[in-house]
Amino acid sequence: MNTTNTIENQYEIIRIPNIEMYEQQIINGELILTPKKLYTREDEIEMFDFKGSHIENCIIKNEEGEHINISRKKYRNILINIWKNVPFQKIIQNTTFNFKLTRENGNKGYNYCSEIGASFQDKEARLTFIEIINMIKINKMFIDISIKLHNGKMLYFKVE
Repeated sequence: MNTTNTIENQYEIIRIPNIEMYEQQIINGELILTPKKLYTREDEIEMFDFKGSHIENCIIKNEEGEHINISRKKYRNILINIWKNVPFQKIIQNTTFNFKLTRENGNKGYNYCSEIGASFQDKEARLTFIEIINMIKINKMFIDISIKLHNGKMLYFKVE
């Protein structure tokens, strides 16, 4: 069998193991296989090391289906963008983060956020991601996020 991208013998049988793992489409007479996204369950998140990871893609919609603007694809920035779209009282009642109503910058890990008018204590990436999920669920939002872990593995997560 020819190992190049074209097949010279049109009568050759091609076998592809685990074909169910791919989305299939035909464009201009060419079969295109794209790996299906295997979404991670919420209870599996604890197994992953988020240190050195980066967000490839992130779509967030509010309860009405309107997109929430994500200015930077960083965990902290995504969380702040969610908080900006939620009443502060609801944040305080449901958050796993520590807050102070004073302007703190760097004091014991607190950073002031003018958009919400309070200081919050930073957490590492995985815990910030867990808070993102917490806020998405509590506020009946939608998220579809793709994260590339430091080892190159892709993590896909969705809350609808």
